[in-house]
Amino acid sequence: MVPWDKLPKDLQKAILTMIVLYGGATASCRWGPLICDPAPPPTTTPAPTATPTPMICDPPPPPTTAPTATPTATPMICDPAPPPSVVPQQQFQIRNVQVYSDETLEGAAVRGTVFSVRGEPLPGLKVTARAPDAQFDTWTGYDGTYFLPIPKPGFYLIMVNDDDRHALPLELKLHDLAVVEWVATGQPLQSRLPLAEIRTVSIIWEDGLTFVAESPWPGARYRWSASGGTLSEEDERVVWQPPARPGRYLLQVVADWGYAGLAVDALPLVVEEDGSMAIC
Repeated sequence: MVPWDKLPKDLQKAILTMIVLYGGATASCRWGPLICDPAPPPTTTPAPTATPTPMICDPPPPPTTAPTATPTATPMICDPAPPPSVVPQQQFQIRNVQVYSDETLEGAAVRGTVFSVRGEPLPGLKVTARAPDAQFDTWTGYDGTYFLPIPKPGFYLIMVNDDDRHALPLELKLHDLAVVEWVATGQPLQSRLPLAEIRTVSIIWEDGLTFVAESPWPGARYRWSASGGTLSEEDERVVWQPPARPGRYLLQVVADWGYAGLAVDALPLVVEEDGSMAIC
């Protein structure tokens, strides 16, 4: 390398000029940025801004579930009632009428049977004898039969189940017994029969061949039967004439209160070889 003092003067002057021009600029770049310089870009990612908490006055958030369907409104008391269901009324026509004289009756009476269209007996039906100043009622038994005492003779309308359109006009005199049979027409009954009460009846041996039916419930109609021999009936009392042939026989009574109840009792009777009778 050529020493400085060996260089030509013109070259030394040119080198010094370059040092002054370029050396000052380089030295000035080593200073920190001036105040007017823009801020350096951030070296880290700024933290996300937190969501502000809603104020009390903010509206509530929308519902997350589907709205509930509005229930059907309950009818008000002022709503009109549904139309009643029409049940056809059963009608009853007369099938047979006969009038007899019975001196044992204190007044008069009506008896008979009520049948269905198919000829079956109809139990639990109301039978009425109606006059302008009196009315008497009874009900058919399990076999469709009825017995209606009428203490006061006179003119009556006889009907079944209040079917006054087909009522039988009948003038009953003292000791008259009218036997009236009825048959149902039209639609069958839609209403239920009334519930019967459990009742009892007992056969009591009075004396000889006389027996009587006793029950704590008054007003029953008694029907007697025997598996042998003959019977002479008088309501709750009966006289049995045993058969000539020895053997074991059964005396039975049915107490019938119509729609209110029914009771049965039986008594075994034995006819000995010598004709005497014993109760088992």
